[in-house]
Amino acid sequence: VLPRRLWKALVVYCEKQQHQEAKENIDANNTTRSRSSTSFSTGQKWSQVCNHQIQLLSKALVSLPLKFHGKDTNKEEFVTAGGIQLNGIRLKTMESKIVTGLHFAGEVIDVDGVTGGFNFQNCWTTGYLAGASMADDYVKEMSRR
Repeated sequence: VLPRRLWKALVVYCEKQQHQEAKENIDANNTTRSRSSTSFSTGQKWSQVCNHQIQLLSKALVSLPLKFHGKDTNKEEFVTAGGIQLNGIRLKTMESKIVTGLHFAGEVIDVDGVTGGFNFQNCWTTGYLAGASMADDYVKEMSRR
């Protein structure tokens, strides 16, 4: 579950991107493609998301400008319970024991702790381990070529 403010920002950004895309993709008859099937809503479920929406969301996640104004009190964040069990992960690399090349980090892992820093540290540390492992794998793959 994404925090409401982030999801709303992503939806607004995607809608702006769709509007821009529609302006750029006017067909020969000077009509635009229907946007109804690709419009987002803040209450939309993942099972209702089409491939085009996933592409828009992917672009938004890496290009959405997020402005920060001072420190936050972190009162809107929460820890989710459940996730990938630790016994299914190689802990030194955060790689799946089942699917080679699939790495896990942060909230997708079944780790809960006392709030006040433990969960943040878990996200940062597992993210670092997974990222470093993927970078090492990439370097190894490139050296084989």
